[in-house]
Amino acid sequence: MTHPQQKFIDKFQKLRFRISFSAKESHILGELEVINDIKWVKRKIEDWEAGRVPDRIDLGTANRLWKQYSLVGLGMDEETMWELIDQTLEVGNKIAAIKLHRKFTGSGLREAKNVIDAREMKNKGLI
Repeated sequence: MTHPQQKFIDKFQKLRFRISFSAKESHILGELEVINDIKWVKRKIEDWEAGRVPDRIDLGTANRLWKQYSLVGLGMDEETMWELIDQTLEVGNKIAAIKLHRKFTGSGLREAKNVIDAREMKNKGLI
């Protein structure tokens, strides 16, 4: 097996672990979606072990899943993410806080806005 191919397999093994870990830790994700994602990653690992080459669509999907299931994939833990978001809210930049949340969690715009709105109200002591 070639060295670059082993790098892909290692990354996908980590991704598969993170998806299964995230499924245990978070009840936000739909169970069926998590199962499908794990199966997809497992198939890609099997493909690469058999010598089939990944394409750009595979790598794009992997990147989306990595962001969706792992803050660690972005080099940031959850506590640090919230500290950064809280600091951004303190200086009055709600749009930047929403963008940060989306970047770190892979969430959609509406979900991120709702989370940041709730966080802002909590920080102000309104809830």
